[in-house]
Amino acid sequence: MRKILIVGGGQSGLQLALCLLEHGYDVTVMTVHTPEELYDGRAVSIQILYDAARKAEREYKLNFWEDEAPPISYMRIGADADGDIPRLEWRGRLDAPAQSVDERVKMSAWLDLFESRGGKVVIHGATASDLDYLVRMYDLTVVAAGQSGLADMFPVDPSWKLARMPPVATAIAYIEDSADYPDQNGVGVDLMPGLGQVISCPTYSIHGPCRVLFITGASDSALGQWPQRCSPQDHLDRMLALLREYVPSRYEIYRDAKLAGPDAVTMDHTNPLVRDPVARTPSGGLLLGMGDTVVVTSPAVQQDANNASKAAEIYLNAILEQGEAPFDEAFMHRAFSRFMDYAQHFTGEIAARLHFNPPYIADLSVAASRHQGLADRFANGFNDPQDLATWFPDEAATRALIAQYESGAQ
Repeated sequence: MRKILIVGGGQSGLQLALCLLEHGYDVTVMTVHTPEELYDGRAVSIQILYDAARKAEREYKLNFWEDEAPPISYMRIGADADGDIPRLEWRGRLDAPAQSVDERVKMSAWLDLFESRGGKVVIHGATASDLDYLVRMYDLTVVAAGQSGLADMFPVDPSWKLARMPPVATAIAYIEDSADYPDQNGVGVDLMPGLGQVISCPTYSIHGPCRVLFITGASDSALGQWPQRCSPQDHLDRMLALLREYVPSRYEIYRDAKLAGPDAVTMDHTNPLVRDPVARTPSGGLLLGMGDTVVVTSPAVQQDANNASKAAEIYLNAILEQGEAPFDEAFMHRAFSRFMDYAQHFTGEIAARLHFNPPYIADLSVAASRHQGLADRFANGFNDPQDLATWFPDEAATRALIAQYESGAQ
């Protein structure tokens, strides 16, 4: 029985660990928090999983919140009038529903499940020196421990130039839902000129169904001036003050928002980049990076959880195909290359166009407000990046697609 160590207890690490157990592997997960600490702790992130990324959860019966988490059936894009851009608001319908579940709920349940199914759990914060010793005890060591700390063992890959975007800051709050809020079954994205975006969607958290609200923008903006220590209520109040300043129409909606729990806020600092998937320990052992340890995208593109899930799915298949062959450096690069066939689009030109909108993107938004089919195709691109990549990053292709809808050819 082949022995695999997975360092990290997030979406990618625990999904891979649980799936490998089903195939008879001897799997150990090393993580820093117990299930109880995860569940009772402070919010850590936002998670929006589109349909394709939920495939493995359904296949391996890990989708425990199918009935509890509200279905997300569309994406709404909104913007107040700004310069030459008129006020916009349109919806793109998803072909299959997405879903959001608070990681505190999902990861605490998955870690319990992993141990109950015979997986080994080590509660310990791994260091580089720990891994230098442990790597000799396993056939494969996978590091999926987040975008800082152990991630620094994996060199940044400068060939992914578009991925090296400026650092991003994201303020996150889980708030009580209200029938008065828009987007009861959708992701709402509102552009905030001069700052970034405010995004909201229904979710399922430790207190049940609620709403996650997050504001994301460059770290050198007002978001970068967030105090290191502030109470959860102060955190929410600062978010509402930004809404009042940058997008008053959203402030009027959320001005009376109440936190869904006492620890329902967090601040996320992200440096979008791609790292080399292979790291060497001081004694020469090989480590395979996975998830946001090696690929980090801006929260504005809503792909981190999808990348994590797809990475686990793709690495699982690569491990199964390897059989009894060694998990050497060639295997590691091959598995990562398969993953980047999926993830490259939202780390590169798609992300660049979403963050630094050239004029044709504004024209696309205006056209999408008139043509439902065009709006739908854009929204479904977050589930199918390969389709979005065939036209969205290219001005000529996008304008040709707009012309088809304008002429009634679609």
